[in-house]
Amino acid sequence: MLSMNKTVLHIAPENTAGVPYNVMKMQNMHGMQARLLTFYKIPFDFPEDVCLNLPLPRSKAAMKWREFKQANLQSKLQKQQFDQWTFLPYFEPKNAAEKAYMKLRENRNKPKFLKALDDLNADSFDIIHFDGGIDFFSDSQLARALKMKGKKIVNCYFGDDLRTRGIVREMDEISDLNLTFEYDHTLRHPDINFLFFPFDNSEINYIDDEIYNSGYKEKIKIIHSPTQRIIKGTPEILAAIETVKKSRDIEFVLAENMPREELLKLKQTCHIAIDQIGNRGGTGYGINSLESLSLGLPTITDMNCGMDTWLPENPFIVANKETLAEKLTGLIDDESYRLAKREESRKWVDKYHSYSSVFEKLTEYYKKAGIAD
Repeated sequence: MLSMNKTVLHIAPENTAGVPYNVMKMQNMHGMQARLLTFYKIPFDFPEDVCLNLPLPRSKAAMKWREFKQANLQSKLQKQQFDQWTFLPYFEPKNAAEKAYMKLRENRNKPKFLKALDDLNADSFDIIHFDGGIDFFSDSQLARALKMKGKKIVNCYFGDDLRTRGIVREMDEISDLNLTFEYDHTLRHPDINFLFFPFDNSEINYIDDEIYNSGYKEKIKIIHSPTQRIIKGTPEILAAIETVKKSRDIEFVLAENMPREELLKLKQTCHIAIDQIGNRGGTGYGINSLESLSLGLPTITDMNCGMDTWLPENPFIVANKETLAEKLTGLIDDESYRLAKREESRKWVDKYHSYSSVFEKLTEYYKKAGIAD
């Protein structure tokens, strides 16, 4: 097993999709002392290390405001004719009111944040991962201070960090290494390194062949489990399902707002999974898909910006709203194709997303950046 005698402190706004926590867990398993400090607790059942649990507006009005800012960015891209997959925005408050609000929130929460840093003995860590590529302070004062003390600074980006929020100039300038778990970020940032996000499927049991085969002889069961319907393209998926139902006897399960363990049990009764259509929330897949693939479910998703051809040994059935019904019908009718996809799915997750595989690649990046010998 690879190991590295370095200590790492992850500082993140939140445990996005559980990925920062998994990176920390992976590093600890490979001999690196790692901790994770998050500011906000996300409304999903993901574990935390040290979470400040600061208040964060999640009301409908707050969500509408975030959607409005994203829509404005998309409008700007279209008006100025920027390529939506290569454009890299830079972060800045949208107006004086937002800037004032950010400063007020920062000052109010500063004592709690500084106490958490002190409790963790932040100065004792060798490497500081700013997960999200953003400091607690709007002027990046913590990152700059740690850099002056000789700490290695790693910016690690998730989700919409480089799509809608944008890059923080000061953080980018002092970073020793930039990492991303999002393929399209590699098209936006000139100096960033891609990692498959670490995923531990050791507690996810591959569906037994006998159980899987006996089930579909009665009726094919298809599951879609969106966190947000619009982002996952649920309306388009429902339309395709209705089309398929006209000619095929299938059962469709729309699973929403379920605890993770319950959802996994439900998936174990299914034969096909649909992740997303439309790519409004990413470039192709996430934890939801990795769980489905690990169970041995042939998984359909949409991919863009060339990810479908870039992804090594791509195990997915790639579809969009125009082709989803056709792809579903083909998968339902072709038993050998369905079983072949099922067999390769778990193997692919193990090969590319396992802790050992991701840690080996991360070690390579650390060494290349002079962060480790």
